[in-house]
Amino acid sequence: MANYYFLAASLPELTLGEIPDISFEELSQKLRVNLSKKDFAKTVVLRRYIDLHNIRCLLLEESLDPRGNLDEKELDEALLVHHLLPEYVFDFLEEYPGLRERMDNFPALLARFFAEEIPKQKGFMKAYLTFEREWRLVMIGLRAKETGRDVAKELQFEDPHDPLVAQILAQKDAKEYDPPDEYEDLKEALASCGSDPWEKYKVFAAYRFNKIDGMALTTSFSMDWILSYMARLLIVEAWNALDAKRGREILDTYKAG
Repeated sequence: MANYYFLAASLPELTLGEIPDISFEELSQKLRVNLSKKDFAKTVVLRRYIDLHNIRCLLLEESLDPRGNLDEKELDEALLVHHLLPEYVFDFLEEYPGLRERMDNFPALLARFFAEEIPKQKGFMKAYLTFEREWRLVMIGLRAKETGRDVAKELQFEDPHDPLVAQILAQKDAKEYDPPDEYEDLKEALASCGSDPWEKYKVFAAYRFNKIDGMALTTSFSMDWILSYMARLLIVEAWNALDAKRGREILDTYKAG
């Protein structure tokens, strides 16, 4: 793995709740110039989840998140001529041709993203994508109990034989959902906030930030550390862009995937 000493040393410290001295756009430009082609491809995978959500925004004629790999024109063209995106994206669009169908079944695309991308990765990216998938599933289990949702319906696009999915479904009739031991601290942290959704969002963002920070166990000059920095900057920028109302909406709309 390449040593990116000067690149890593040039990146400012990230702190939740504070405006970073570098924007995600500036970071992306730095990485494009300084990373090898092979390593830069890893950042494309990290940002692909944003591209998928931008597809939804594009179909609904809403504003796109500029931190994806493709801007609005590029994404529109990619969907038209079937390029620059993985094949599973186009399979999803063909399976669900109508707008309402695509919106109702959009969690299927997100689930497919993790199912396709995780096996291809190693090191930080494998750990990161696995974590991003698992906390979403745990949050579905927790939120289903809070809101009275049918957790089986929420997980309809997931593999029921997957250990975590099976663990959640096994508790569908229980009064509370008890996540696996490694996510018990997430449940406790959210419970400590009471019913305040904005406080829950902030606790949850801090939880993700700290977990991701601990995943890059190699030297800070490695590609894994740079990917961790990139993922944490996304969280910092999201925190700074949100308000209490939007935080409530995010916590209330988690879907499978």
